[in-house]
Amino acid sequence: MKTVLFGAASALLLAAASFASPAGQVFEVTETNTAYTVSFDAEGGYVIETADGSATGVWTLEEGVLCLTAADTGENRCAPWTDLEVGQSDVTTDWSEDGAAISITRIE
Repeated sequence: MKTVLFGAASALLLAAASFASPAGQVFEVTETNTAYTVSFDAEGGYVIETADGSATGVWTLEEGVLCLTAADTGENRCAPWTDLEVGQSDVTTDWSEDGAAISITRIE
């Protein structure tokens, strides 16, 4: 499940590159049977919170590319960062393991 969550959290990285930072932003991610939040802090950490628990890692942003590294596995994924305003959403299948659509909404 953590791999699915990590992949879905990476879905936050889609579309045209924007160099704004994710620091201080919180997103709600919804996929087929799961919804969770992903929070980015100013120190370069992120937390994925689900009904079953949480997972953490670190993020970096360089030249419009955001990279997430999972703390427990060291798995690293990078993609262009999309800066959404609070209330804006994006839908993608690019990071879905099964090709299902994933919805990402910035909530803070």
